[in-house]
Parts: sequence; C-alpha cells; structure tokens
Amino acid sequence: MTILHTNYFGGGGVKCSLNAVWTTGDETLETMLFDLFGQGFCPTSLVVPRNGVLTQMLGEYRVSLIMPCRNESAHLAGLIDEVPDFYDEIILISNASTDDTYEVAKDLERRYPKLRVLKDDRTINGIGYGFAHMTGMTAARGDLLVCSDCDGTYPIGDTPRIIEEMRRRGLEFASCTRYPAKDIPLKLQMGVRTLNLEIALLYGLRIRDSLSGMWVFHRSVVPKLHLTEGDWNLSPQIKLNAHRYLGDRFGEVSIKQRARHGDTKQRYFETGMRHLLWIARNRFVQD
Repeated sequence: MTILHTNYFGGGGVKCSLNAVWTTGDETLETMLFDLFGQGFCPTSLVVPRNGVLTQMLGEYRVSLIMPCRNESAHLAGLIDEVPDFYDEIILISNASTDDTYEVAKDLERRYPKLRVLKDDRTINGIGYGFAHMTGMTAARGDLLVCSDCDGTYPIGDTPRIIEEMRRRGLEFASCTRYPAKDIPLKLQMGVRTLNLEIALLYGLRIRDSLSGMWVFHRSVVPKLHLTEGDWNLSPQIKLNAHRYLGDRFGEVSIKQRARHGDTKQRYFETGMRHLLWIARNRFVQD
C-alpha cells in the first residue's frame, strides 16, 4: 500500500491538498503523478513512508532552502511560517546581526523541525552576504539548493515551476530573473542594466538580471562554482562561474519579485560601483 500526500497549485494559484491511499498494482506512483500533471496540476510535495520514516521530496529531489539574514528579527517568525511544505530543510544563517535575529531564530528552530540555524559573522567592509551563503551551501543536505534573501522579496513558492523548467531545458543551475519588471524603481533597473551590459561586453554572456538573489541548483555543482567572494560580489560571481563552468547547463528563469519585509541592507550606489569594478577585475584575473 502506498500513501500519497501532495500539495499542488490549482486554478488561480490556489494551494490545494490531495490525500490518496491505494494498493500498488499495475498503476505505479509515477503513473499517478503523470495523471496529476495531465489534469493541469503541479505537485509540490510528496510524503512516502520508507522503512518507517517519512521522507518529504519534490519529485525525486530533496530540497534545501538557504537564507542568509541580518537584523531580520521583527518579521522572521512570519517568514519561516510561510515557507512551503515541500522544502525538506530550511537553513538560516545569521550574519553580523546587531539585533536579536540569532536568538529569535534559535527559538524558532525549537518549534520548526526542518529549521537549522547557523551563524557566520565574517564580513568584508561590513558585508558578509557571500560568507553566509557559502556556509549554508556547505551545510545543506538536499539534492537541490534554493538560495533566497530573507526579506520575503523572492517567490520561494515558485520552486516547483522553476525545477520543472530546469528539467525541460536541461539546466543544472537556474538564476531567477526579476526583469523585465515595472514595479522595481527605475534607478535600480538602470543599475542592473549597466552591469548586464558590462557582463555582455566582457564575458559574452547575455543576462537579464546580474544581481538576482534567488538561485536554484543541484548541490553536486557547488564544487564546480569555485566561490570565493564573501560580500555582495558573490551574486555576480555565482552567475559568472556557473556560466563559465557549466556552459549551457546554466540559464535564467523568470520570477516576479514581491514586497519587501523590513529595510534594505543595500547602499545602492556604493554596492553598484563595487560590482562594476569587481566584474571588470574578475574578467582579467581569471586563470
């Protein structure tokens, strides 16, 4: 006997649940899921008893959500509560927080079995975004890793759709592009376009969102990415290295950005200039 519990998104994006119990015979689990796809459903989580242990998977993959955070204590509980059920683990990395983010996260860790809270306070010029991400990637146990900011702006509920598109296109690394977009301030769009143009001229890579902070990729490619940047520059580095080492197994997938929780940690002009210089320097120091 096989027991299936799956969440899926039906018409109008409404989250629904399906429970089914059947005796395994001519119809296998794969056939049942195919039938669901054929009816227009997009299954997002699957729980199947295996040797007495419930293993939650998205398709055949275990999925880890990695989120660096700094000074996010005010909305952390709500954010974790909104994480979709299909994630097998949530890795939260506090980086140089000056409020009680780490303490709040550790309290949440006792309430949410999937949540793992880490701390990495390394910084470069006060920024440790890249260090936190690399720490999360090292700790992750999933087959697929989803990296996202901890401010609610990225649609982490879209992961099933993104994974399906990765399968269809043969991607091992997907960078989630927010562009074109009308609801992002023009000055930010112009900054990203400038960096996109620089990347196109120096690397021959046409990219729509050089600074996206949401990426979905196979854990097996992490060693191939050769990540080193501990600050904001991890964002362009991870895309450039994925393109360099993975070739056409790297690509962009469209998403829609959501409203932010809390205040941004970015100093846009200063960060943009650091990106501009790093992208140019990196082009001429590659081995």
